Amino acid sequence: MDAKMDTFQDMTMGDQSLKGEKFCPWKLVQAYPYRFIDQYKQEKVQKLFASTLFKNRTWDLFCLLDPGKTGRNPLLLVPSAQFMEHLKYVNSHLNLQLGIPKGEAGENFFATFGDLDTPLPRFLGRASTSAAVPELKLRIHRLPIDDLAHLSTAALKNYRVKMDKLYESLKDRAAIKAATARKKMERQKSYGRMIKRAQIYLGLRGRLGDPPSSDITATDWNVDMPVPFKAEGSIRFVSIDIEAWEHSMNVITEVGLAILDTQDTITVPPGRGGYGWFPLIKSQHFIIEEHKDKINYRYIQGCPGQFNFGRSEFVGENETGKVISKIIGDNESPDQRPVIIVGHAVSQDLSYLKKLGYNIWQAPQFIDEMDTRSMFQYLEKTTDGRGLKTICERLGLLCRDFHNAGNDATYTLRAMIGIVFRQMMSNSKGQKKESSTPLEEDEWSDGIMDDGGPPQKSAE
Repeated sequence: MDAKMDTFQDMTMGDQSLKGEKFCPWKLVQAYPYRFIDQYKQEKVQKLFASTLFKNRTWDLFCLLDPGKTGRNPLLLVPSAQFMEHLKYVNSHLNLQLGIPKGEAGENFFATFGDLDTPLPRFLGRASTSAAVPELKLRIHRLPIDDLAHLSTAALKNYRVKMDKLYESLKDRAAIKAATARKKMERQKSYGRMIKRAQIYLGLRGRLGDPPSSDITATDWNVDMPVPFKAEGSIRFVSIDIEAWEHSMNVITEVGLAILDTQDTITVPPGRGGYGWFPLIKSQHFIIEEHKDKINYRYIQGCPGQFNFGRSEFVGENETGKVISKIIGDNESPDQRPVIIVGHAVSQDLSYLKKLGYNIWQAPQFIDEMDTRSMFQYLEKTTDGRGLKTICERLGLLCRDFHNAGNDATYTLRAMIGIVFRQMMSNSKGQKKESSTPLEEDEWSDGIMDDGGPPQKSAE
């Protein structure tokens, strides 16, 4: 353990720090790469700084209550020495010489307390993960409240000025930027967890703790053999695509559905890129009878008459919800097995389902959702969302007649399969494994031994 951290290891919640100990506001730590770094260095510093904030590192959190009557949140502090250790780590990995700004801005990184018997920061606890910080903040109300009544007028004034100065140092957009960056990082990691859950549902990955726990990724598996892991339950993937009229997005013209049942895939070798499973996909295409003459041409070229995977069906607008319900399921369905909804920018298609009279959030079968746009962003480590056609081309999938809802639903499901195989193969022997990615890429990954976590679906 670092010698500087030994100073605090025996402290218990509520203990006061030593007089003269130097502290830095926690928000200032988080804001550092956004406020005090040259613009041309910012991107790489921000990535590494945030992604390694808790990498083999523990922070001792202290707290001071606002002495004013302003309703400001308590001031969360960490020892300045711990911040400097993290800065040293960043410098060594990026070969930089980042430091503390000069003048008054730099003084806020080394604040001391206790002059003239004013309050000292009180120990909250130790945080070795980002999730531990909000948990420790819940303890604040249990801390003793310092009595300021015995302070002289001058001491109280000086203490309030010092605290106002620290609060003022946090009053800009830096904290918001840092929070936005953390949310972005978590969102990007969730894309990777989505891929991992899909792999587990398909029997391509094991859960943590499941035998053999030594290899949950089956890097040596032959794709011409059945899947290496027992699929997690009997699950149906249902891909959705809905076409709306370009002159009024409230007018829905086509619905496409494509279904892949893991009861079918479990004994069929997927082959290279999962192509062996493509014939197992059952596709359906519905044209809304009342809007069959509304064909898009201005921004995209619609082709409702060119369904490549069967025969299109015409259905009345008021009956569409019931037709969809029979496929996906509801409380009355004989098939109550879990359904994973797949889509490209899936949230929009889910909202369109509701307009058609089918509220998927009321279907007990619906447990998880996959978004191929997000999954492909993770695959390419890019913040740019790609169109379905681009994704299919980059995956090497032979596709034609896009913007037919039945075709697009099928291509979306094929793309999901292609993505999970491409990601799985990227971890095979002889290639760079996720766990050994450069530190600057950590914002995308929780590591190869993360299993995707529990199912996730959007709120209604």
